[in-house]
Amino acid sequence: MGKQGKVTIYDLAKRLNTTASTVSRALSGNTRISKKMRDAVQKLAQELNYAPDPIAHHLRTGRGSALGIVVPRIDRNFFAGIISAFQETAQRQNYNVIIAASNENVLDETTAIRALLAKKVDGIAVSLSVETIHPSYEVECGMRNTPLVYFDRVPQITESDTVSNDNFQIGYDATMQLARKGCKRIGHFAGPQTLKSYVDRLEGYKKALADLGFPFRKEWVFENTITLETGTEVALRIMEMEEKPDGIFAAGDFSAIAAMDTFISKGLKVPNDIAVVGVANESLDPYLKTPLASIDLHQQRLGELAAKMLLMRINKADNEEMRPPQQRVIVKHDIILRESIL
Repeated sequence: MGKQGKVTIYDLAKRLNTTASTVSRALSGNTRISKKMRDAVQKLAQELNYAPDPIAHHLRTGRGSALGIVVPRIDRNFFAGIISAFQETAQRQNYNVIIAASNENVLDETTAIRALLAKKVDGIAVSLSVETIHPSYEVECGMRNTPLVYFDRVPQITESDTVSNDNFQIGYDATMQLARKGCKRIGHFAGPQTLKSYVDRLEGYKKALADLGFPFRKEWVFENTITLETGTEVALRIMEMEEKPDGIFAAGDFSAIAAMDTFISKGLKVPNDIAVVGVANESLDPYLKTPLASIDLHQQRLGELAAKMLLMRINKADNEEMRPPQQRVIVKHDIILRESIL
């Protein structure tokens, strides 16, 4: 035992008849160590109540056994779900997590990334703000050999790993579902066109209209409509139109929720007069007066995969031959049908 009876990696190594470096790699999930040895180390560590020494790790590696994650907003259940899964996955590999929010501001996002780099985190996961077009910090992360993974909102062009949904298919599937309901005049609450995810959802919507033989009406596409406030504003504008859409594909749930509430307050029936489908499957969707149909993006899977991709990069950072090429992982989505479209 170490000082004051504390179990060290040297104690684990002695019990397992191996080296301290092998134990250290096994504890971090390094795939260069056999699964049999990783399992044996993890089992013994649990039996002896081993806890890693973050100070020793920092002195040895220059890093602090920590991952950073930057989200656009913390006050969204969608991003909270991602953070939860990311943190759980990281902690299983003995990594702490530092959480930051950009509040949809590119300057705050860049500042957060640089603060994490200053803390010498081992890797960073980020979902872009609506203002971020070309992330300048990607070069800085590369220069510091700090792995960077983008999730959910990813850049148009990047050399880093990404994990996201097939947003083109999301737009296509949501529009087709409205058509199955019987809608023929389908509008779209589009997100900011600075972000690839929202561009792709709009393109999927357009392709579905084309395949259905329905007209694309520019006046029925409302950009930057992903908040409660903008959802209400756009719904009021729709109420003043001589020819209204009879179906709405909203790029986010919050604008869909606000629009539905406005439509109903003005005397329209959802879904008979106007059907609505959103994206994100927020936890409140089933409990609305008219439950909202939505695209489930499986945020827990997004968070888990973002953490796993970072940990893989960290474990192989010192071996050029073992580094895989850039990874672009797509998480499958599902349509959750509820009363707003049934």
